[in-house]
Amino acid sequence: MNANEVLNRYAEGQRNFRTEDLKNLNFANANLSGVDFTGANLTGSDLSSSDLSDTNLNWATLKGANLGGANLKGAKLPNGSIYNEFLGSANYLGN
Repeated sequence: MNANEVLNRYAEGQRNFRTEDLKNLNFANANLSGVDFTGANLTGSDLSSSDLSDTNLNWATLKGANLGGANLKGAKLPNGSIYNEFLGSANYLGN
């Protein structure tokens, strides 16, 4: 699945992208609020400045994903340890 397909499905109302292989895709500046990415592989994907509010990222693989400037207000982050060099500049308050 490519980024345009995900965004088109989102526009049509789909919010379930559990366990999808979405590595190395560009979602920069995208509105993905409320999406369920449980167990999805987002390795190396660009989610910078995207709206991920109320998104479920439990068990998602985020290694190397760019979350800089992303809105993570209300998001459920991965269980266990997370290593992501771009997580520090993410926005957890939605301001």
